[in-house]
Amino acid sequence: MEESKEKMRVKEGATRLSKYRYLEIQIVELMGGWVESIPEAEVKVSFGRQMYQDIVHADVIGKRLPELKARQERYHATAPSDGFVAMLEKIWHQKSTVHRLTALYRVLKPGLVSALTDHLSFIALPEDEPTERILRSIIEAERDDIEWGGKIITKLIHNDTALLRESEAWEKELQSLWDACGGLNADSNKTATYSFKKKFDYSKQPARDARWIIADDSTAYSEKNWSFDTAEGKLHLLHDLLNSEYITVERTGRILAEFPDLPWAMRIDMARQSWDEARHAEIIQRRLEELGGYVGMYPVNFWGWEVDVNRPDPLERLALSNMTFERESSKHVRDWIAKAKKQGDNASVQLLEYILADEVTHVQYGLHWVDELTKNDPDRRKKVLAYPKNLLAEEHPVGVRFDETINKRSD
Repeated sequence: MEESKEKMRVKEGATRLSKYRYLEIQIVELMGGWVESIPEAEVKVSFGRQMYQDIVHADVIGKRLPELKARQERYHATAPSDGFVAMLEKIWHQKSTVHRLTALYRVLKPGLVSALTDHLSFIALPEDEPTERILRSIIEAERDDIEWGGKIITKLIHNDTALLRESEAWEKELQSLWDACGGLNADSNKTATYSFKKKFDYSKQPARDARWIIADDSTAYSEKNWSFDTAEGKLHLLHDLLNSEYITVERTGRILAEFPDLPWAMRIDMARQSWDEARHAEIIQRRLEELGGYVGMYPVNFWGWEVDVNRPDPLERLALSNMTFERESSKHVRDWIAKAKKQGDNASVQLLEYILADEVTHVQYGLHWVDELTKNDPDRRKKVLAYPKNLLAEEHPVGVRFDETINKRSD
């Protein structure tokens, strides 16, 4: 009779889970850091969805770890080896969209699925059934991502033979690095000592594909002349809102990548917001096209971008974008809903009501985290809450006003 495999003990299981969690978090940060510089809209939307999905994977693993006696925080996301971290750093510095996607969907995520599948074969049942359920759920979701990634890589390469060869060589190089460092199953007795910080240069504006027309001069931006009362005004406003949703996917992704030490619950909120905004972009574009519009039919502007993503304090970013811009956006959406109801435009009413529900939550994210992270630091609180008021007192885009009720929170 064939001898059965020896099943995994508690300590080994926890050690492996900690490595899976580390990689899921790193994947979130890679996507979050890259999304602003990737022009392809389809990739932006998918990254917005997957950042949330993967941080949820990391979260559920993190909740399982204390149940397996790994209660100290330093054990909750363990880099497999110095070589593994060096490989991730090499991936981080890639500029090509195809190379980035190749790393994610042909090396990192397949490597994760392989490790999880191997883990399943050693799980003791029913003793470790909770872990089994977690891993099976993650495997299913990651396989869907890998399938999508393969399709989009093929689409981007198209008939470019040179790019195909580059992608294949890059994949081979990364696979060799993965194998050389032992992948996720590196020697559990060794602890990685190497780390790197995902750094960002000053950002002028996020990337857009060739369909978009960028109005660099904000004074030429005529938002004040648009109204949801007219067919053209409705197209203008939906088109502008579509660009704004992409911007929020990009700026929340940037926070996830740039500030890995923020509270875990805050990072989950930022990833959730990225998913919400990605869904908004999908439904707004769908409605725009149903009304006869298309992406790129009007110029768009990135007025708030530079003054947001280049601020060194992430709470100033939230005070400006979540507590100010998103609050103002909620007011406009309420007005659009009322006008769409009068027009009998039920399709627009439906999607705008869902968007409004999410946007109100995003305002609350800003209020909560600014309150929470400055409750013992009144000087920082005053500075954070003063930032949007001071900024908008000097220069502001048409249609954006500072809500004085926000400033009262500095009292």
